[in-house]
This record gives sequence, C-alpha cells and structure tokens, in this order.
Amino acid sequence: MKSVFIQISDELFLKIGNLITERYGIRMPVEKKIMFQARMQRRLRELELDSFDEYAKLLFPSNDDSTELSILADYISTNKTEFFREKDHFKFITDRVLSEYLDKKKSQLMPEMKFWSAGCSNGQEAYSIAVTVEEFMRLKHLKIEYSILATDISGRMLRMAKEAIYPISSVDVVPLEIKQRYFLKSKNLKDQKVRLVRDIREKVKPAYLNLMEGEYQFKDQFDVIFLRNTLIYFNVMVQQRVLNKVLNCLKIGGYLLIGHSESLINMNLPIQSVAPSVYVKY
Repeated sequence: MKSVFIQISDELFLKIGNLITERYGIRMPVEKKIMFQARMQRRLRELELDSFDEYAKLLFPSNDDSTELSILADYISTNKTEFFREKDHFKFITDRVLSEYLDKKKSQLMPEMKFWSAGCSNGQEAYSIAVTVEEFMRLKHLKIEYSILATDISGRMLRMAKEAIYPISSVDVVPLEIKQRYFLKSKNLKDQKVRLVRDIREKVKPAYLNLMEGEYQFKDQFDVIFLRNTLIYFNVMVQQRVLNKVLNCLKIGGYLLIGHSESLINMNLPIQSVAPSVYVKY
C-alpha cells in the first residue's frame, strides 16, 4: 500500500517553526515548509499519526515537558559534513596553531590543548582535528596532550560520533596513507564501513549542547573552537548572542574557525581575522 504524503497547514508550520527557532535558534521561514514536511514523514509513520495536528499535541503538551522536541532536533538539523571539509583550515591548524604551541612548549610547561567542535554533526570534523594533531606529532616526533569536545543538538548524530563508524565512501577524499594509519575497515564486503582507531576515538568526547542555552558550563577555556557552517542557520541577533558566549569559552590568543560562507562583519567582537574564516581572540 502506497504511503500518503501528509501535509502541514501554514498556520501550524509557523507555530512549530517559531518553537524550533526559540528552542534551537534555527530559522524556519516559509521556504522551508516543503523540506520540513518531507523530513517529518518518517517520524509521523513511526508514531502512526495521520496528521501534523496530532503530532503538534506531542510538541505542545499541557505540562511544557515535550520529550518529542529533542527528537525533532534530529529531523530538522542539517548534518552535512565530511572528513577534512574546508582543507585549508586543517592546514592552518598544522602550520600555525600547532607550530605556535610547539614553540611555547619548548620554553615552558604547556597544558593540554583543548579543541571544541561545536555543531559537530556525526563527528567527522572532530576526528579530522584529531588526525591532524596526530600527524603533526608523528612528523615532529613529539607528544602533545590534547582533547576534543564534540557537541551537537542531534542525539542521532552524537551516537554516530561516539561509535565513529562511517560508510566507506565517506573516506574517499582521505589520502590512502591516512586511511591506512587511522581507519579500520570492516570485513562485510556488501556494506563496508570504516571506524577510527581506538587511540583517535579516545581523544574525542561527544556531548549534547544546545547553543541557545544559557552560559556554557565548561571547566576550562579552549585553544581552538570550530564553529563552522552553524551560524548560517541563525538570525543576526542569535548569531551575536551565540558568538559572545562561544568567545567567552575561548582563551585570549585562541582561534575561532567559522565556515567560508559565513561572515562576522559588523559584529563588534574581540577577535581579529588572521586567515580566511579564521580569527584570533584578543
């Protein structure tokens, strides 16, 4: 039996869209209605619901405690990512950030380097950071203590990040020697997957974080924060609010990396551009 495509009224889409924007900061203009409908068809079938009106009752319960809202985040968040996406950023980490750290380490006792991959999706960005650090250490014949926090609003993406298992096609862009050194290949020839080696997995800590929440409660500040291709889903006011909180978590002299399609013009932030889409905090 052919499944029926369930549609949502403009009024209800506006109501749910406002809830999404309020909770997650993600803009939901009317242009996203078709996308929203398409993505939510599977969820409606899972719940055996025949209309979005029925679904709305789960999102707007009388006690204001909607567990469905966190599930909705999995469906409406955009999770486009790939290993070493925007490669020049990882070159910058090698050529400048890690080189600076090494110079300081020679003259003083340096603490553990702390990276934050905010809006990490399924973890490929965070693991790309880890591989970049490991390669730097291997080539320089030295040891750097480091850790990577990987946060997102999608529980499904965070589970993938924790497992660190990906389709083999996801490493097509990765050089062969890197694949051989840091990835394990499954034996299932019909559905081949790869998994990051244990040493790399242990460096990445996936965790839930909604950037719209209050001040972020981190024990220490970060040396480098990746906030790439996340700001584009927020309006300017939300961008400003999120950036101020993110920068509070960045050390003076630390680096903020954003997506190449994003802009911080006229934001009046305590940062200075040092490379395309890379800023240092002063």
